[in-house]
Parts: sequence; structure tokens; C-alpha cells
Amino acid sequence: MRPRLPRALALLFALALPTAAPADTLLLDNGDRITGTFVEIDDDRLTFRPDTTDEALSVPLAAVAQLRTDDAIQVLMEDGTQVRGRSVASADGTIRLQSESFDEPLVFPVTAITRGTGPETPVRPAVRTSGDISLGMRLTGGNDQRRSINGKAAATVRTEVNRLRFNGEFNQAEDDGEETEDNAAGNIRYDHFVSERTYVNANVGLARDEFRDLRLRSSFGVGLGYQVFDTDRRQLSGELGISYVNEDYYSDGSESNPAGRWALDYEERLAGDGLRLFHTQEGLVNVDDTDDVVITTRTGLRFPIAAGITGTVQANVDYESQPVGDNERTSTAYVITAGYSW
Repeated sequence: MRPRLPRALALLFALALPTAAPADTLLLDNGDRITGTFVEIDDDRLTFRPDTTDEALSVPLAAVAQLRTDDAIQVLMEDGTQVRGRSVASADGTIRLQSESFDEPLVFPVTAITRGTGPETPVRPAVRTSGDISLGMRLTGGNDQRRSINGKAAATVRTEVNRLRFNGEFNQAEDDGEETEDNAAGNIRYDHFVSERTYVNANVGLARDEFRDLRLRSSFGVGLGYQVFDTDRRQLSGELGISYVNEDYYSDGSESNPAGRWALDYEERLAGDGLRLFHTQEGLVNVDDTDDVVITTRTGLRFPIAAGITGTVQANVDYESQPVGDNERTSTAYVITAGYSW
């Protein structure tokens, strides 16, 4: 009988050898082929951890030729569609997802992906917060004594399906001891997401402006919103709805009416996330008199100074189609402030 010991030893030796761990593959449009682990797709970029280093690689989606994964990944498309499957070999510039959930593999452009996650994707906090608070002041003396002060605060609290947004601002100014500006405004908005992008909205707004004869404007409304972009680099949403508006004037009594409402919120991070361009707009149209329109816009650029301290250059434009008395329809202010962002 032939001895069995060598065969047994060979089997033990084979079991002791390390087996190759599953690896994902990233192919770039310049011909580079990288093996490692898929991390995530977010903000028009794909994050991948190569086998050769612990440091993750981030590349623009436009530079991705193919992605092949051993595990299933979850993909969110631009139109809100969500699919899950293994990414397999495909034509350059496309993703080909394979799953038992659909008969044929799904193929779509890499750049059509808004968000992609896998087993190695970092878990987002259950509650996310962001905001900023800023203050600006100007004092002059001598023959021309002027004082102006303005401030602004904004904060957002977000969970997976709920979002609460706060905004407030004030502006005061004096010229040779005489008050020339005194106004303030603020709003609270609650959003409940019924899908990845669509949400229902409730909002409350308050505003006053002594020099436009407005003691208090209050609005209460509901509506529907759509989140076009929601990434660390880009935020864009729009809202349509109906509001009840009451305006109380210093010299001309008060009036109330139903109004159509729209809102737009946009923020873009530029120059390696150092600069933040923002634009917000809210409009109210009197349902009983469609020529009666109120529009508020805020457009500006926020830039870092040090350790969370930021500066802001901002243009405030307020429009009323039917102002009280001899007030101008459009009021414009240019504001420079410093503050803190998180």
C-alpha cells in the first residue's frame, strides 16, 4: 500500500496557504486599473480604497470607465430611481448592475449616479446639523457720524426623512444720530421627505421694516418641495405651496389674504470646498390680486478665514410691487460680515 502521509501533508499545506481576498476593480478612462474596495459615490465623485494603500482615492465620475464589485451596491439615479446589484464588466463609461431582482442586467451611464453605497460606505450620523452665524458693523466719526449693524443666523437639522431649517436676520443704521434703517425677518421651515427627493413642507415667516411702514408681516403655509441636489458639495431645492399672509402697517391699518408661495435654496462649494456660493429666494403672490407680489432674495459668497471663522459678502434684494406710501418697490443692501460656520 502506498503511504498516505505525503498526501495528508500536502492537504494541510494547501489549507494553510492564504486565499486571495475578494477585490473590487476600478478602471479609469486613462487606462489605469486599480484593485481594492469600493467605498461610495457621492457629489459626482467615486471613492475607492486601493489594495496598495490605506488612503482612499477620490476620482470624478466622468473619469470612471468601469466599476466591478464582488458585493452588491445600492445606486440612486438622477431621476430618483434606486437599484441594487453587483457591478459587473460593462462598456466604458457605463455601470452594469446584475441582480436576481431583475431578469436582465441594468446598464446606465456612470455620470447618471447621484449616490452609490456599499458594505464599506461610512454610516452617516442619524442626525446631521449645519449652520452659520455672522455679524457686521460699521462706525464712522468726525463730521459724518454713522453707525450700522447687521446680523444673520441660519441652522439646519436633518435626519433621514425630516429636516428643520431656521433663518433670521436684522439690520439697523443711524446717520448723525437719526435712525435710517430698522428691519428684521425670520422663518422656520419643516420638511418631511416622502421619497429620496420629494418632501412636504410647512413654513412660518415673520418680517418687519419700520422704514417701509411694515409693523409685521406674518405668513403660514404648506406646500410641496423637491430636492434636486443634496450632497456636501451642492445643495439645490425648490418649493411651491399656498400661504395665509397678514400684514400690519404703522399708518395704513392691516390686511390679510391667501397667497401662492415659491422658494428656491441653492449652495455650491467651490475651490476645493473653501468657498461657498449661495442664493435663496422666496416669493408671495396675492391670490386675490396677482399684481401684489413680494420677493426676497439673498445672494452671496462665504469664504474661510481660520478655524471655522468665515467671512461673507452678500447682496440683499427685497421687492414689493405695491409698496405703502412713497416707498420704492425695490430695496437693495450690500453686506459684509464675519462669523462662524459648522
